[in-house]
Amino acid sequence: MSKVLNMPERQDAEGAWHMVLKDVCGWCGCGYFVAEDDHDLVWEPGRHHDASCSDNECECHTRARVGKRHDEW
Repeated sequence: MSKVLNMPERQDAEGAWHMVLKDVCGWCGCGYFVAEDDHDLVWEPGRHHDASCSDNECECHTRARVGKRHDEW
């Protein structure tokens, strides 16, 4: 019997649902989500900061993308 992986889902800016994986910002260390089927589609933390965050002014906080691609602002 195979196991079913229950990943969290998020809705993108266009209304489509995606299963997401957790990743970490290489600049400040905060966690964010990427779509499992498209790693350029991201949900960044915005004003939320992880305890390990090293830069409150990082773009993932000041210009956070919520269900948008890296190249879309």
